Amino acid sequence: MGGVALMAFNYLQFAIPHGEGLITMSDVASAGLTTNQLWLYLPLIVIMLAFSVLNLGFILVYLKQIMQWLANKPKYQEFMTGPPTLNVGIFVPIASLSMTACVLLAPIAFFIPQLSSNGQAMMLLGLIFFGTLWLILFRLEFKVLKIWLSHPLDATKLNFVWLLDVFAFGLVSLTGTGIAAMSQNVTIASIAAVASLFTLIFGLFLLVAKLSYLFYLQMKAESLPGKHVLPAYFILIPISCLFGFSFYRVMIYLQSYYLFDMKVLLFFSITFPYIITIGWGLFCVYLLSDYLRKDFLKSEFAPTQWGMV
Repeated sequence: MGGVALMAFNYLQFAIPHGEGLITMSDVASAGLTTNQLWLYLPLIVIMLAFSVLNLGFILVYLKQIMQWLANKPKYQEFMTGPPTLNVGIFVPIASLSMTACVLLAPIAFFIPQLSSNGQAMMLLGLIFFGTLWLILFRLEFKVLKIWLSHPLDATKLNFVWLLDVFAFGLVSLTGTGIAAMSQNVTIASIAAVASLFTLIFGLFLLVAKLSYLFYLQMKAESLPGKHVLPAYFILIPISCLFGFSFYRVMIYLQSYYLFDMKVLLFFSITFPYIITIGWGLFCVYLLSDYLRKDFLKSEFAPTQWGMV
């Protein structure tokens, strides 16, 4: 839901001329839009509002539930000592909270003038929240790595679900680089940029290592995974977008504070990941064409289908 809200926001951010910073509702009202533009932008604004509210509502509900689950130590320990494609799910709350932070800084501020006009005052609070997610993310990653390395690994059961921690690294990076690119305080921006580079570099290392191993396993396998796992192939698409956009924001930070000429790198930091995204998306549609045509509409819901969204 947060992703859908951000997609609408990003489109408006780049499509409607406005002053420096993030676009707000008042910018839209004063843009002098044509009738055709209104027909395009107003539905996006409605979608952005609806999905932002849903994101905030559900995150509160699920936070309460996960606190109750974490309090049940035996269930938590059983979950964490499970197979890699199970305990990697511990990163989903980190990814979700990172997305919610982005929603608060952009789509929610779009509708609330008090937030948009005091955006710089929120940067310190945003940095603290980002730092908390950063610490939890690395702690959990080292914990699951220790479990994976100290227990027998059934490689035959590994699939693209195993990339959920990489996805979380991408989203935490997006939150941190957003602060680095938007903050006018050099200290806050620099701390966010350096911390984000840690998550980006570590996340890319994980992505290359895991992806290489998954391709190796698939080459050895006699067939594709089960139908409930197949949609997980699409998870590489948001990962590529998140890392590309995060590196783009790092370049914005370097250009703003160090006056580096980043035009070429800015171009490639966006273009190259989106080429990967489009190419991988088309390949997945072709690879899973039988599943999409014969089984998708008839199959029961599987969490891996989220990757397609």
